[in-house]
Amino acid sequence: MKIYKRRSSILAMVLFVAFSYSCRKDVPVPIFDTLDKLNWSAKNYQVLNQLISDYGKGGKYYNENKPPYVVLDWDQTCAHFDAEEALMRYQLTNLRFAMTKDQFKNDILKDNINGVTKLSEAYQNISLADINKDLVNDFDFLYDNYLAPNGTLTLSEIQATPQYSDFIVKIPFLYDGYCDTPGIEADYGYPWVICLLSGHTIAEVKSLAKEAITYELGNKLSKQTWQSPAGFETYTGALSYSHKTGLRIFPEMQNLISTFKSRGIDVFIVSASYKPVVETFAGIGNFGYNVPPENVIAMELATDAGGKILAEYKAGWIKTQRQGKVDAINRVIKQEMGKNWDPLFSAADSDGDYEMSTAFPEMKLTLIWNRVKGGDIGKLCKLAVDEANSSAPRYILQGRNENTGIALPGSESILLGKTVPQLLY
Repeated sequence: MKIYKRRSSILAMVLFVAFSYSCRKDVPVPIFDTLDKLNWSAKNYQVLNQLISDYGKGGKYYNENKPPYVVLDWDQTCAHFDAEEALMRYQLTNLRFAMTKDQFKNDILKDNINGVTKLSEAYQNISLADINKDLVNDFDFLYDNYLAPNGTLTLSEIQATPQYSDFIVKIPFLYDGYCDTPGIEADYGYPWVICLLSGHTIAEVKSLAKEAITYELGNKLSKQTWQSPAGFETYTGALSYSHKTGLRIFPEMQNLISTFKSRGIDVFIVSASYKPVVETFAGIGNFGYNVPPENVIAMELATDAGGKILAEYKAGWIKTQRQGKVDAINRVIKQEMGKNWDPLFSAADSDGDYEMSTAFPEMKLTLIWNRVKGGDIGKLCKLAVDEANSSAPRYILQGRNENTGIALPGSESILLGKTVPQLLY
């Protein structure tokens, strides 16, 4: 009996000391990160924090043997406006090309694509052969007088020529026309536009992308129209191209990415843009997103033995748009990385993200940046509005002001050039 009492006293003392030690202020207690409020809508802030609290480290559903991961679109989702298209315009206006005349003519331009020989009615039914002849003539002139080693004109001098003005309008006009034309569409247009970077190395593209992104982050947010020169004799005549200028960072997405990572939730970017471009914008130490390159899944081009980019898609690699995003997630994340479970969450803005946001049965939540669009993404926006009062919605809709590049604390967005918020298309 005496031994028992002695042991009981010792046990009580141990428990008292342990309890006292645990209550000391200098003993670290796990503190788990939550999102900063920033300009999230109140509803979205609550839902996102609940998701992180439930499924991140310390959460009731966290499983360290199956750590969760999320998949985020990049352009118009993690950042305001489109970095890939901004790079295209920066490359055009500064004539940062590394192709020869023959490479441009033979590798970039096709008169027949999948049996289609002219652009859609919205693009004036222009013959591919005609616009291609204009572009070849323009590029030949630009190459001979500026791009070639023996070119004699300065950049400012070449920019004053009608060939330059014609060229910088007709390249993006053709790109937009491809994406709008049945039978060609984005499946061809998205890889095509990054082929304009052929002849450069990956390192050169990353340097160029950093220049372009930095420039556009400081550029005003606006809509501009470029006109090819009137009176300049061409096969297609004068054309125009309208586009949005500027880029902006979303602090909300930077903080979301950081919070996911701190709570043991892996973050992957899945984009229809060129991988080196997204790696540059999203990369560690660059613009505040700090996503490692191995977590960027995007379009890729072939390279030659010397590291030069070729005007051809990487053999065997998936075109990472629409269903291709799902296929890439299944291959890279589930098979190659061994994370053979569904993503927890997706972030989206357009039809190109529809499959990625709907194809995985175990996905818990999708954030949609509201661009007031119809189509497939419009269907998901409508579901988000219908679920606005749900405690556990499958889709949430976040608004922004396109004129400022700043998130709005609600689901409605103000489109570029407008002043009135809109909810649905």
